[in-house]
Amino acid sequence: MMILPHTTTSKDIQRSYRNVFDTAKAEGPVIVMTNNKPDVAILSIPQLKDLYEKSADFEMREALGAIKEYKEAKRKGKLIRAASVDDILA
Repeated sequence: MMILPHTTTSKDIQRSYRNVFDTAKAEGPVIVMTNNKPDVAILSIPQLKDLYEKSADFEMREALGAIKEYKEAKRKGKLIRAASVDDILA
């Protein structure tokens, strides 16, 4: 189940930025809306660090998966030497 993020406007931030920041720290990102469209997100430093860590973990899993696929293709003799993208698509 996805919980909808909190939203605010730039005017609300001007009026009561401390409340907006406290909400972001306590309850997660706050989306700032401009012309009824999401424009920017405000999140705490721990939330930002968590996103970076998740991103790095995901990238590492993807890289390890690509290496595994390469080794399997090499073992099966399915690799080709290509001089261009056209060689690959042919």
